[in-house]
Amino acid sequence: MNFFNFKIFKKEPNAPWSKYYEKKAMNLDIEDISLYSFFEEKVIKFGNSICLDYYGRKIRYNELLSNIDDCAKGLYNYGVRKNDVVTICLPNTLEGVVSLLALNKIGAVTNFIHPVSSENEIMNCINETNSKVLIIIDSDYLKVENIIKKVKLKKIILVSINDYMTFLNKIRYRKNKIKITLTKNNKKYQIWHDFLEEAKDLYLKEYNTKGNKDDPAIILHSGGTTGTPKGVVLSNGNLIAFIKSATIGQSYLQRNDTCLALMPIFHGFGIMHSIIFPLTIGMNVILRPKFDVREYCWMIKKYKPQILMGVPTLFESLLKEWKEDIDLNFLKCVLVGGDTLKKGLRDKINKFLKEHNANIKVSAGYGLSEAVCGVSLGDPKKQKADAIGIPLPGIYVGIFNELDEEVNYNEAGEICVHGPTVMIGYYNNEKETNIALHVHKDGNIWLHTGDIGSMDEDGYIKFINRSKRIIISSGYNIYPNQLEKLIETHPSVMLCTVVGVPHKRKIEVPKAYIVLKNKHKKKEIVTLELMMLCKKNLPKYAWPISYEYMDSLPTTRVGKIDFKKLQDDGKNDNK
Repeated sequence: MNFFNFKIFKKEPNAPWSKYYEKKAMNLDIEDISLYSFFEEKVIKFGNSICLDYYGRKIRYNELLSNIDDCAKGLYNYGVRKNDVVTICLPNTLEGVVSLLALNKIGAVTNFIHPVSSENEIMNCINETNSKVLIIIDSDYLKVENIIKKVKLKKIILVSINDYMTFLNKIRYRKNKIKITLTKNNKKYQIWHDFLEEAKDLYLKEYNTKGNKDDPAIILHSGGTTGTPKGVVLSNGNLIAFIKSATIGQSYLQRNDTCLALMPIFHGFGIMHSIIFPLTIGMNVILRPKFDVREYCWMIKKYKPQILMGVPTLFESLLKEWKEDIDLNFLKCVLVGGDTLKKGLRDKINKFLKEHNANIKVSAGYGLSEAVCGVSLGDPKKQKADAIGIPLPGIYVGIFNELDEEVNYNEAGEICVHGPTVMIGYYNNEKETNIALHVHKDGNIWLHTGDIGSMDEDGYIKFINRSKRIIISSGYNIYPNQLEKLIETHPSVMLCTVVGVPHKRKIEVPKAYIVLKNKHKKKEIVTLELMMLCKKNLPKYAWPISYEYMDSLPTTRVGKIDFKKLQDDGKNDNK
C-alpha cells in the first residue's frame, strides 16, 4: 500500500470560534489505539443495554461485541491479516457494522463501496485494493458471478437483508430474500449466517491485533478537489478524533437517546456520524437498509428519536409525506448534510418544526470524506442565517486564496481544513494527495476542499459554491469526468461533456451532450447502446437522464468548454 502520513500542526491556527468551546476541547487527546479498542473501551460498560434495533430485532452491546469477536475470528481464519483490504458492499445492515469493527480488531482495512455499484465498479475496487475477501449483499450475487474470474478473492460472504429480522418481519419482508443455491464443492462463497456459526467454534489467540492511531482503518470513495473518483484512506486516529469531536460538539446527545440511521454506511456521514459515534455514547440506533418515506414518518412517531440526520432530498420527501399531528418536542437536533441546504428548504423545515412544538431549528452541517465526514455544525437553538455552523472542537478551518494565504473575514476563498480528522491520503495516489494536502506558511498541513466559502469574525462559515466539477444527486456524488471517459469509449462518439441539470426530486441529475463522428449509427441506436454501457459500468443514480447530440460543444472565449451554457440549456429543458 502507498499511504501518506502527516503530523499535527506546528503553529496553532487562527480560531475565532474557540470562544464557544472550553479550552481543553480545542486540543483533542487521541490515544494510540485502534478504533476497535476505543469502541470496546467505551461500550463494554453498557453491557446488556440495547444498542441497535433492526426491524424489531433488538441487539444488546454484549451481543454486538460477541458478534464482532466471532466475525474477527472467521475472517482471520480466511487468511485476513493486518493491513489486508476487505471490500464491503452492503446497505445499512448489522453485518456492515460488525464487519467494520471485526476487521479493525484484526488490523485490516475496510474498503466501503456502494451496494448499487455496477459489476465493473465492484471488480475495479477489488482489484485496485487487492482485496482478500468481499462481503456483499446477496442481491448482487449475479454481479459477482460475472466478474469472479477477473478478481483474486479468497472468499465471498453473502449477506441477506432478512438475516437479523424478527420472525414476523422476515415473513413481512420475505420478498427481499434472495434464493441462491451453492454447490457443496463451491468453496469461494459462504452465507453470512453459516460463516458466523462456524466462527463461534474457532479457538484462535492471535486475531486481536493491537493497532495504533496511525494505522489505516477504512477507505471511503470521493471525488476530492479534482472531481475524479479516489479512495480516501482514514486512520484509526482520524476516526477516534471525529468521535471525540462530535461527542463534545453534540454534547446535548446522551446515553439512551435514539438515532434513526438511514444515511448509508459507505459514506462517512452514515457509518461514523449516525452509527459508530452514537453507539460510543450509549445511544439506541435504529438501523434500516433503505429509505422509505412512509416508514420514516412511522418510525419518527414510534421511536421518538432525539436526532434526525439526512440529505436535503430526504427532508423534502418527509415534509411532503408527513400527515401526523404529533408533538415533536423530543427532538434535540435535525441535521442536514451531504449537499447544500437552500434557504427555501431551510425555512420550510423550521416552519414545520415550530408548528410541531420542536424547540430547535434545523442545523446545516459541512463535511467531506477526506476529513471523516463532519467539519462544521450549526447549533440547534441559535444560528446565523445561511451559515453552515462553526468548526467542531479540535478541527480548524481557514479560508485561503490561490497563494495559500488566509483571506480577511467575510472574504471569499477556498475552504481548507486542518486537524486530527484529516485523511492519511488517497489510496495509491501520491499525485492527487499532493494536490489536496498543502503545507502552508504556518508549517501546518491543510486539506484543500475545492469548495468556496467565507468566514466571519465569530468563526461562522458560509458555503458559496463548488469549484470542482461534481454533481450531487439525492446526496450521492457523481463525477462528470468519469461519465465522459466512459461515453467516449463508444466508437461513434467523438466528444462528450456531462453537466448537472435541475430535477424536482433529486435536485440535480447528469445530462450528456455528445458530438458524434462523421460516420456513425443512427442517434436512437447510439443512445440505446450508451444506456447499456452506463448500466454495466455505473450505479443507477449516475446514469444520464438524457443524451443530447450537437454538431459542436459550446466554448468560452479562451476555448474551454462552456459548462455554464450547457447547464443553462438544461434548465430550459425542464421549464
